[in-house]
Amino acid sequence: MTTSSAAPISCRDVGVRFADGRDVLAGVDLDVPAGRSVALVGPSGCGKTTLLRCIAGLQPLSAGTIEPRPETVPAGTMAYVFQEPALLPWLDAVHNVMLPLDLVGRGAPPERRALAEHWLAEVGFGAGDLGKYPGELSGGMKMRVSLARALVTEPAILLLDEPFAALDDLLRSRLTELLLTLHARHPRTMVLVTHNIAEAILVGDEVCVFDGGRIGSRVAVDLPAPRLAQARGGAAFGRLYGVVSDALTEAAR
Repeated sequence: MTTSSAAPISCRDVGVRFADGRDVLAGVDLDVPAGRSVALVGPSGCGKTTLLRCIAGLQPLSAGTIEPRPETVPAGTMAYVFQEPALLPWLDAVHNVMLPLDLVGRGAPPERRALAEHWLAEVGFGAGDLGKYPGELSGGMKMRVSLARALVTEPAILLLDEPFAALDDLLRSRLTELLLTLHARHPRTMVLVTHNIAEAILVGDEVCVFDGGRIGSRVAVDLPAPRLAQARGGAAFGRLYGVVSDALTEAAR
């Protein structure tokens, strides 16, 4: 399977003011090189999800610029994984994954199904589960379908809004490793929003800590990739965890 070339993301002086007059983002600058990943962390309401939505074109800017602009890139170039799987209950797993291909009219129906089955296999979905409907799937299986649906268009940019937050720790760890394995195999530019410090360090090449609508601290993650769960036991991981934790504590004051 071919993969779209990864694309860089550039945010310059980004500001968002809500209708009630609140400045949710102010003067945010962020660069994510092509094929690299950044994790956004911070207290609830600090603006990290708002920035992700701005990058996706789901939230208009009050100031600044973001490149690429979603309306200027080919359909399927940018994919967004929400916290909830949001699968259509009347479609089985394979047809839920085919949906983005149907919407953009890419390929003939047999080609779309083949791509959907490929990406479901990539996320560890068994052939016997392809015909199952969302109501028949566990929370982890639903999230695997959601991830496959995001990847089926082979996007250059993958945006993830706390995709594993509702899962138990063991399943969350497994799906984080799956995401890292897929990223190593099919590099793309990723931005992850998370409240989980360990997840941020494992996924991000850089961790950006939000503080009052701005990026207050930036922590470079110098651990070798892919950073699987075993890395959590190392001294270098512990040091980074402490740095990010301290920055979060400061941002929450």
